[in-house]
Amino acid sequence: MEHIETERLLLRPIKLTDAPAIFDYGQRVEVSRLAGFPVNQSLEEVRTFIEQDLQKPEEQAHLRIYAICLKGDGRVIGTVNFTKEIEEDIFEIGYVLHPDWWGHGLMPEAVGALIQHGFQVYHLRKIELVTYDFNRQSQRVAEKLEFQLEARLRQRKELDGHFRDKVVYGLLREEWLQPS
Repeated sequence: MEHIETERLLLRPIKLTDAPAIFDYGQRVEVSRLAGFPVNQSLEEVRTFIEQDLQKPEEQAHLRIYAICLKGDGRVIGTVNFTKEIEEDIFEIGYVLHPDWWGHGLMPEAVGALIQHGFQVYHLRKIELVTYDFNRQSQRVAEKLEFQLEARLRQRKELDGHFRDKVVYGLLREEWLQPS
């Protein structure tokens, strides 16, 4: 797994020493709710999560997690990865960012870099991005990167006593290579 650089960021394979930084934002309700995962309960839980990622077999290396680091100080502020292989040439992408860095344009930068990597290195035909109807920040990331809205799966997940819609976006290789 190689490092990926952008203007302001370094994406590198996640390490066990990243656990405290990931726990810092993973224990926050506002982060876990938007990402659709349970609030991290302990540093040990995060370490176990990272260990599981590091133990993925070589044939699943494309699904390993990248730490999103600020260039210059190397601080981990989030993660980005292909979360699943839908078909051999269609991957789903996922990401999480520390709330202190929301609104700075860093997530489209990180996601865009991994998209480029996916199309160039893995020769993907399509990348999908899935979020929830209430997560406007994630929807804006998809729109900035020119993903197309493909589906709204109604009442797909129960959160806070309400059923929420799952929203699915897709980006084809030719759309990425020839943006409008």
